[in-house]
Amino acid sequence: MNQNTTHNLDTLVEELAAVLEAALEEAVPLAQQEETELRDLEEVTQGAMKQVGQRFLELLVEVCRPEERPATIPCRCGGTAEFERHREGTGLTTTGQIAVTRAYYLCAECHEGTYPLDERLGFCAGGLSAALQEALALIGIHLPFAIASEVFERLTGVSISDNGVRESTERIGQERREAEQAMIEAAWDPERFELPEGPEKAPERLYGSIDGTSVRTEEGWREAKLGSWYRTEEAPEEEPPGEWELHAEAIEYYGDIKEAESFGRLVYLTGRQRGAHRAEELIFIADGAQWIWNVVEEHFPDAVQIVDWYHATEYIWEVAHAAYGEGSDMAQEWAAARLDELWHGDFDDVLRAFRDHVTPEWDEDPARRAINYFQNNRHRMCYPAFRDQGYQIGSGTIESGCKRVIGARLKQAGMTWTGDGARQVIKARALHLSGQWDDFCSHRPPPRRTYTCCVA
Repeated sequence: MNQNTTHNLDTLVEELAAVLEAALEEAVPLAQQEETELRDLEEVTQGAMKQVGQRFLELLVEVCRPEERPATIPCRCGGTAEFERHREGTGLTTTGQIAVTRAYYLCAECHEGTYPLDERLGFCAGGLSAALQEALALIGIHLPFAIASEVFERLTGVSISDNGVRESTERIGQERREAEQAMIEAAWDPERFELPEGPEKAPERLYGSIDGTSVRTEEGWREAKLGSWYRTEEAPEEEPPGEWELHAEAIEYYGDIKEAESFGRLVYLTGRQRGAHRAEELIFIADGAQWIWNVVEEHFPDAVQIVDWYHATEYIWEVAHAAYGEGSDMAQEWAAARLDELWHGDFDDVLRAFRDHVTPEWDEDPARRAINYFQNNRHRMCYPAFRDQGYQIGSGTIESGCKRVIGARLKQAGMTWTGDGARQVIKARALHLSGQWDDFCSHRPPPRRTYTCCVA
């Protein structure tokens, strides 16, 4: 710090010392009382740190103010804004509310006012700082907003309403949504056709997966869709192909509540960001939902398609229970034989076993459902060949993703969401659980407030 700054170091230290001294004058008598406990001292210390932190931040903002104020500055409209006066503004930060005095300029051409210091620092008078928004959102994506508000105040001493937590959380999700939408529009604009290039090095083996889960909204139950991209750890060389349990890593999630065609575009572009278009091997694992495979075949026609092993086995068990009684020894034996046939690729034997138990008089015959499912997905159920290639054959990654990203936060007891609120929270949670939170927040535009002059 040099002598040209608004305050020199000695002045700043003196001002902070005065705040700290006042806090100590209040705290020391409390500490001298015999009935005082550590809890009481921690509480008073937290209050003192808040006071010191607020003043510390205010002083740093003052240091950022230029020593010499120009009479005019360029306006965004191309005109010239003239200095009007100094104004004080308050804003809520992670340290609490701070007051900032800064120069105000007004453009005679567009009548828009501006504060250069606000522009430089990203200060938004009357609003929340970017750091505070991000801190609130980070709690809001994990906890109900009312609880998040209580926890935040308990930890920081800064009081924020549950509505403030909700707005901050949804703001992050909305910004993520806008970024994704801009990417989609740029890619599907025939004049621009801008596509993500992806990583410099093409992935050797990349997995994709898609699934859906229901979320209760004010418009009724709606399907929230989730996509994921990931790779798996390499099996040890001494392990035979297909014998090593593959675990997903470097998982990235992308979620939304929208129609399959529109969601497919998001899956396609996020796949390109991971290098799906240049991957040596691209494998998609999902259940048998037709909309999922329509998306895969449209955007990734060369991908290996695998129906999740566990979804396939559920059909076998449904037939076994219907034919022999749930929990019976016969059901166990029959299902075990079919599972063994499917595992070793004896597909036709499984179909014959299903046909033996078709009951035409049943409207919802498990055997007929199983036959249709298996026939429609036969090319996606070549499990011996998939295992020989060392592919993962279970969709546990996306199923656990639906629980982590969507279910754990949006499907708690009694929760009903607005459609937009659900989408934004899903996107914010997906961002965090993909390990992209810090990078995204570091590139966020600062909160901005537009000031206009009312002309009669």
